[in-house]
Amino acid sequence: MGDQLANAAGYFAGAVALLGTVWKILMDRGRRSDPALHHGYACGALIGAGMAVSAPATGPALAALLPDPSHLTLVADQLKVTASGALAMMAYSTRPAAAARRAVRRQTALTAVTVLLGVALFLAASPVRRGAEVGVDAAGRPVLAAYVTLFALHTAWCLAVFGFLIGRCARCLPRGVLRLGLRLMALSALAGLLWTADTLHDLANILATGHENGAESRVSALAGAVCVTLGFAGATASGWADWAGRVRAWHDHRRLGPLWSAMRTALPEIELAAQTGLFGDAGGPLRRDIQFALYRRIIEIRDGQLALRPHLHPEVRHWVAEAVGPAEAEELAAVVEAAAIAAALEAARAGHRFAGHPGEGCVPHPVAAGIHEEAAWLVRVAAAYTGSPAVAHVRARVRDELGRAALRH
Repeated sequence: MGDQLANAAGYFAGAVALLGTVWKILMDRGRRSDPALHHGYACGALIGAGMAVSAPATGPALAALLPDPSHLTLVADQLKVTASGALAMMAYSTRPAAAARRAVRRQTALTAVTVLLGVALFLAASPVRRGAEVGVDAAGRPVLAAYVTLFALHTAWCLAVFGFLIGRCARCLPRGVLRLGLRLMALSALAGLLWTADTLHDLANILATGHENGAESRVSALAGAVCVTLGFAGATASGWADWAGRVRAWHDHRRLGPLWSAMRTALPEIELAAQTGLFGDAGGPLRRDIQFALYRRIIEIRDGQLALRPHLHPEVRHWVAEAVGPAEAEELAAVVEAAAIAAALEAARAGHRFAGHPGEGCVPHPVAAGIHEEAAWLVRVAAAYTGSPAVAHVRARVRDELGRAALRH
């Protein structure tokens, strides 16, 4: 069960890293000259490859392809060392240009020395691979322990640098998607430190028995999966936030549908000139146009409210108050606005105009400027229009009143 979990976590982390890197490259069209992005791409590709290579199910199969099966552990470890170096370089790129260049050069040298020294120590230890384990004789134990210590120290240093610099950037930003993304990336560094801490278990085994598990353990694979997932969630935050915004806009667009349809049926002139691919019988608004479609629907509803002003009944607020009773102010305002629209639509269909000015309750409720706030408010109005008993009560009273007026004439 442990190996199966480690396999799943390792492959999941590898897939997230590799696919996330590809998606990030596609997202960054027009910005790929930024050195920080280059380091990020390298980190994602290297860590994804390292996780896939070191998964328990992959190890034995790939090890058989190498002249010395034990070298698979070396390859996986050095992929991770290089990935952590690229991670630190990405964080250094957030500093002023001159300082960033110096820091990146120092980190490049440090990572290169770590890789070369690590390869030398591993080969000097002369490990032998048996299944997923790597073993050395008594003389090789301190050498292999030094190799693992070097790997852990370099990785921990890079993660600490990344977490500190990215966390500092996040603190300087206002609330928003970018700040959230950077905080997720900083949290990924903490998860990475837990991932690296699992090497202490390997170190203890080497010193005690001369054996190291060459594949990811269950704890290590899970920590790695959390680290990679948080990192790429943060790095791609602007992308998934954009998709979340589109989903929200699509949902709001649909929820406004009944109110908009009722107003368009009574007042077809409120519908703006259609654009090819935006509205139609074959599927509605296209995905990338959904924000504009929502904005357009809001405008048409507001235009409809303006067109309905001569038909607004002055007693709507009083009728709603009678039907609803005590209620929270905004909830009552949404019901009043919905009832005013329903009553005005009934009057417009009957061709009836009310004398004088509309009542106070017929004035649309003021909302904060912004399409999201406007949509959220009109969604509440639309829900009241279709589902509020008070709106149905007002609609029935207006119909009755208009019916009696028609009989008198």
